[in-house]
Parts: sequence; structure tokens; C-alpha cells
Amino acid sequence: MRKLALAAVLLLIPVAPATASPGLRFEPCADVPEAGCATLRVPVDRARPDGPQVDLSVARRAAADPDRRIGVLMVNPGGPGGSAAQFAKDAPKLFSAEILARFDIVGYDPRGIGGSNPIYCDTSAVGLPHPAGRPDTPERFGELAAYNRALTEDCRSRTGPVFDQVDAQSAVQDMDDLRKALGEREITYYGMSYGTLYGQKYAERFGRNVRAMVIDSVVDASIPLPDLMEAGARAGEDIFAEFVRWCGDTPSCALHGKDIRALYAELRARAARGDLHVPDLPNQPLTPAELASRTVRHGYAPDFPRMAQYFATLSAQPAAGFGAATASRQSFAVLCQDVSGHPRNAAEVAAVDARVRAAAPTIQASPIWDLALTKCVGWQGPALNPAAPWQPVEAPQVLMLNSRHDPSTGYENAVNVHRQAGGKATLLTYDGTGHGVYDRTPCTRAVTDAYLLDLTVPRDGLSCPAV
Repeated sequence: MRKLALAAVLLLIPVAPATASPGLRFEPCADVPEAGCATLRVPVDRARPDGPQVDLSVARRAAADPDRRIGVLMVNPGGPGGSAAQFAKDAPKLFSAEILARFDIVGYDPRGIGGSNPIYCDTSAVGLPHPAGRPDTPERFGELAAYNRALTEDCRSRTGPVFDQVDAQSAVQDMDDLRKALGEREITYYGMSYGTLYGQKYAERFGRNVRAMVIDSVVDASIPLPDLMEAGARAGEDIFAEFVRWCGDTPSCALHGKDIRALYAELRARAARGDLHVPDLPNQPLTPAELASRTVRHGYAPDFPRMAQYFATLSAQPAAGFGAATASRQSFAVLCQDVSGHPRNAAEVAAVDARVRAAAPTIQASPIWDLALTKCVGWQGPALNPAAPWQPVEAPQVLMLNSRHDPSTGYENAVNVHRQAGGKATLLTYDGTGHGVYDRTPCTRAVTDAYLLDLTVPRDGLSCPAV
């Protein structure tokens, strides 16, 4: 992983007094000069304020109309692993002109991500081969636990003490430190996907410091990993069903008239044998988990025509001959610290897999949470964010957004979190497909902008039609 770093600078950009940041010094970002970049230094462990520190990469787009400036809109695009600093730089791609005129758009890379002391690992230094197959037998579970422990120690030694403090609770304390450094009494917040978890935790701990909050495509932090896996499987199966329905109704679909479920079953079997490679990457095997992940991601926009072409391309591939394939990804420490209920033995893995297959008989996977299931086997680090219902007691009314057919954070998540809020949240439903609601239609944008700009809370249960 290439190291990204943004250093604090000595001169403050000339800005209107209302937007001055007493604890930060901004200079034009090297890649987006119209935005300002800075570094915020915070303790790795707040129980040891004089101990190791971590530098957080911050970016800001100042309000285009400072005379009408409302305040700071802090943003996070989710992931975990997404760069909120880059998200702020790219704000014109998402937010309306009026939002850009009235707010400073501010984002910071959460610790362990992007420009904020990213996590480093070297799989070649682990000294063990990555085990093949699911850890659903005692032998494979033991092999994977040993591999993961060795990998964790390598990551910890290369990353430093921040490796064990990349959880959501640390992230929201950093958010509040950033609020103070910006000189703001309150913040407005927009978080998407995993960024909704940070929003929920901030509203619980620092609700009095929130002017308004939008959580878009909602993570349910009240349930442990097995339940997250099952919910994620249902969301993936739902988007696949929407794709099959669309393809059957659309003559231009590359698979129109074909038995798509049977075709997918064949692709899963080929991926399990190591007979498929990632398109355009002939040396990279395509695993069943990666097949499911790429399938679901085609539903984010959604881009059903490309999904159909993707399946057609895979179906036409000759046998790759890799043998049974495994996948290795390194962005796991956040999930292992934030999610409770990691499997303790092979029987628990098998039980979760059975629930996933029952919930998703076609894709037979939970793409978003599968990483946590496999990478957190044998986890030796802290579990810092136990599952608990959301209770934003001191926060203002929060606006929740979710698609009826979201491939990643299924609609049931939003319904559950809305119920937990005890009347402190309002749910706007987009009656269509896709991940991310704010800019989905003129209806979703208008309702959200009215809330962010004027604090106009829509009627609870309002929906915007699909397009």
C-alpha cells in the first residue's frame, strides 16, 4: 500500500473570519488547489494523552457564499476504508450548489485509512501460506486462525500503536476534536454506508454538538456478526432478484431469455474450482466471495447492463486452471474492532454459512461482511464497539435515507435502526434500487437539502418514487 501523508503547514490561508480554524492551518491541497488541506494531531489512546500521537489528514472546501454560511458540514463516504478527505475535495460531484454555497464541507481520513497513518501489512512476511477453503472444519479453522494471528502481528509492527485503536468510538472522538479545532460549537453531518455508523456513535456521545445529521444507507450496529452476515446475504439476494427481473423485462440485456440463476450457479462452481479469473487480469483468480462482491457492487448504481455483460464475459472464459482459490485483503482491523460475535470455532463458521446460504440461495454469500468472518478468525486485538441499540438521546431529529432495494445496507437495517432511535429519527425511503440515496432523484435531494439548510424535517415514513 502506498503511503499517503499530508503535513501541517505554517501559513494560514486567507479566509473570512467566520471560517477561520484556530486549531488548524490550511493550505491549498496539492491535487485540488481550490480545497484546503491540513493535519490534526490527536492521541492514539485518549487514556494516555501524552502517549503516541496520530496525524489525521483533513480537507475542507470553504462555503462558496461566506456571507450566507451556516457552518461546517462534516462528511464521511463509508467503507470502512473510504477517504473522507477526498470526499470533501470531491464535494461538487455530490452536493447541490446551495449546500456548497452555505457550508464548509469538511472531511478527515479516519485513523488507519488514507492519509491518517494507514495500516500496513506484508503478507509475504507472514511465513505461512494463506489457507484454502472456508474455515468450517477444525483443521482449516486452526490454520486460518494461525495465519490471521501472524498477519495481525505483522500489521501491528508495521503500522504502530494506532493499529489497535481504529474503531468507531476512537473515530467519533476524533470527529469532536476536529469540531473543536475548526472553532465550531456544532456540526452538521452527512455520512453514507459505514459512515452512518460514525454518525450514530457521534449522535450518542456528542448529540449536543450536532446541528443536523443525515445518515444515508444505514448500518445496523445493534446486531453481532452472524446477524450482519445474514442481513447482508438477504440484501445481496434481493439485488440479484431485481437484476433478474430487469433482465427478463429488457430485450437489450445481454442475458435476456437465459436462465440467469442457473448461469450464476455454474459461475460459482467454476470459481470454487479455480477455473475463473478476474476479467482483464488473467493472473488473478476469481473466488466465489469475489464473484458475489462484484455482483453486488454492480447493484450500487445500479448498473444492470454492465452486470449482465460481466456474467456473459465470465461464462465465455476458458478454464483458468488455478486450483481452489483464496482471497487476501488487508482492510480488516476496523471491522474486527467494530463488530462483535467473531466465530470461535469451525462449528460457528458452519452455522453462519448455513444461515447465509438459506438467506441467499443464489449468491450464497454476504459480500460486505464476509471479510469480517474470515479475517477476524483468531482475532487477538481489542473488540471496542460491542453491538448495542442506537440511543441518540441528546441529538436533534436525525434524517435517515435508505433505498428499498439496497445491495449493501439492506432496507431492514434502516427499519431496525429507525425503531431503536425512539422517535429521534425520521426515515425517508427511496422506493428503488441502489446504494446511496441523497442524489438519487430530485425528490431525495430536495427533501435532504431542505433538512440540511432549513432544518425542515420531513414527515416520518415519507417515500420518493423509483426512477
